[in-house]
Amino acid sequence: MAECATLQIMKHQTAFAQYRKTSGKTLAECERIFDVDKTTILRWEKGTTLIPVKRLAEIERVTGIARHALRPDLVAMFAKPMGGRA
Repeated sequence: MAECATLQIMKHQTAFAQYRKTSGKTLAECERIFDVDKTTILRWEKGTTLIPVKRLAEIERVTGIARHALRPDLVAMFAKPMGGRA
């Protein structure tokens, strides 16, 4: 299922790629901010590597991009329960 999400993300510019484009951040700046190499940044932008779940809170805080936009394949994980108990 993650493979389908990755392919879907690749069809459109990812939220992370849009962030770097609109913020004017260079690859080098993103390397420093997120403490990863430029290959990882490029893979996150292309959607060929999904941003690890353990990094979502940090990246959301830094970029302002909601977790569900960074990882649309995990949207159910971030859904708030409606009403009472299940």
